[in-house]
Amino acid sequence: MSLLDVDRRTVRAFALADLVAIVAFVLVGEYQHGMLVYTATHPLRFLGVLAPFLVGWIVAAPLLRAYSVRTHDPRGLVGWTLASWLAADVLGQVLLLSGAFPIGYDPIFAVVVAVFGSLFLLLTRGVTHATLRR
Repeated sequence: MSLLDVDRRTVRAFALADLVAIVAFVLVGEYQHGMLVYTATHPLRFLGVLAPFLVGWIVAAPLLRAYSVRTHDPRGLVGWTLASWLAADVLGQVLLLSGAFPIGYDPIFAVVVAVFGSLFLLLTRGVTHATLRR
């Protein structure tokens, strides 16, 4: 097993679902905070909100085996997804601390991202996993 235990078949199976989950998570957050109309007219702001977490996922997911063959087992899917998203959240929060993004760091927000981002990813990955098994 290498540091980057990435299985191409797993990437093909889950990468699009992961992107949908993260984008949907950010869109729901924008909606919850009354920013959806503003976001629709200022897409660069949306990308600025999305970027720290997408970058975090792109870095953390391969390192923490979210794209390994072990994710084809339901327990592996849950465990590696959660570990990867929690690391992605930490990386995203560190990026927010830089001040280069339209939102800033807030410890409550970090917890919200951890919980609800996990739920979004587990939902889309679970649906993808169930679809692949058919």
